[in-house]
Order: sequence, then structure tokens, then C-alpha cells
Amino acid sequence: MTTLLEKKTDIQPVMEARALFKRYGQVTAIDGADFELLPGEILAVIGDNGAGKSSLIKALAGAVVPDAGEIFLGGRPVSFRSPIDARREGIETVYQDLAVAPAMTIAENLFLGRELLRPGFLGKLLRIVDKKKMNEEATAHMQGLQFAIKSMSQAVETLSGGQRQGVAVARSAAFARHVVIMDEPTAALGVREGNMVLDLIRKVRDSGLPVILISHNMPHVFEIADRIHVHRMGKRAAVLNPKKISMADTVSVMTGALKASELSPEVLA
Repeated sequence: MTTLLEKKTDIQPVMEARALFKRYGQVTAIDGADFELLPGEILAVIGDNGAGKSSLIKALAGAVVPDAGEIFLGGRPVSFRSPIDARREGIETVYQDLAVAPAMTIAENLFLGRELLRPGFLGKLLRIVDKKKMNEEATAHMQGLQFAIKSMSQAVETLSGGQRQGVAVARSAAFARHVVIMDEPTAALGVREGNMVLDLIRKVRDSGLPVILISHNMPHVFEIADRIHVHRMGKRAAVLNPKKISMADTVSVMTGALKASELSPEVLA
């Protein structure tokens, strides 16, 4: 049976980049990079240190403005001048440094910067936050991802590292309309909590949101990714099918020891 990803030529990418360039003086961070994210997939982005993958992802997330090239969202050209522009277009990013406010509650963290106000006079003029509604909606978001937390009124500082990252992932899933970008979400976690976050990422994908996963953890990449974008020397070196290629060969492509042209067609995604 032909799978969705095997028929990718017939599918409109959710997000696409063509011939992106970004230079910092004499250093070329992005060198004509191409990129495509398909509906309903987890796309892992891997690359050696200095390969330019972080610059590419920052361009897609609005944190870097490319010098040249085009970015498309649902086939429509977009231009991001800041991460706020990307968020307005329904792109949410989860960073590896646990970007949560520890002293605030889970519900307050989920709605951080997007607080719900009380109806009528209390909200419009006095700007009083509707904590009850925020708790109710936060509970619904968490239950939708099957993420077990006792109370949305619990302070984030009382949670484990994996649970804190889970709150950040849930926040992105709650507000993303098109894409969730995850930058090394398991880097600071142990094995058990890392697996918990991987499971949460699968649930985000299964809810209908495609995920871009940047990771150095190859076992995690092969466990969770539908396709692997290999970035090298500022551009896309290959897109691989993790079910058809070995981890060793993938690392060889990443380091340049193996060229995409030397691979059999079945391992290319």
C-alpha cells in the first residue's frame, strides 16, 4: 500500500522554503537552503554543529530574516520580520531551555501573553484576568493531549523537568494553527522524561499539527520521525526515510562521508 508520505509529490506542503540565504559578514549561515514540511508528519532536522540548521529554523520561526529566498505557508508566500509575525501565522516554537515561568500556575503559563479577560466592564476597562476560564481551557488542552496533571492551579516550579517541558509543548499545541517547531525538547531531560515528551509530540502530530523537530539525539529521531531532513554546509543535503536507512548511514550523510547521490532511491523520502 502506498503511504501518504510516499505520495508526497501530490501533497501541498504545509510549509516550504526555497533558496534561502543568510549571511553574517563573510560567513554564510544559510546557503540556498530548501525545505518542506508535509501535512501530518514529524520532520526531524539534523546536522552537525555549524551546519546552519539553527539559522534555517530561526528563519522559519521569524527569529532571523533571510537575505534572499522565499517562505511559503500553505502555498502562500509569507514574510516574517519577527517571531510575533510567525505566531500570528499560527507557527509556535518550543525551545530547549524550558521557557516557562516557574512561579506561575500551569494555566497561567499556557496563556502567558494571551491571558483571557473577564467579560464586560471588568475585562475591558479594569483588565481583570478570567482565571476560571483559563483553568477550564487549560484542563481541556491537557486532557486533549492525555497529559496527566492534578491541577491547573499548580505552580510550574513544583513540576519535574519533563512535566515543565510538557507544559511548553501543550502551550504550543493549544495556539498553533499550522506548525509546531520543537528545538531540542528532550536535551535537558533524563530517559524516562524524554520518552514522556516524545509521546506528547506524537499526540501533537496525531491531533493534526505537523511538527518540525530539531534534535541531536539520533535514537529519538529514529523513534519518532516520519522523515529526516539532513542539513549540511548551510543547505539541505538529503531527506531520508528512517524506516529504510540505518542510523550509521544517516550520520555518514550528515558528516559528508556519504553523498545523497550514492544512496539507493528507496531511502530518499
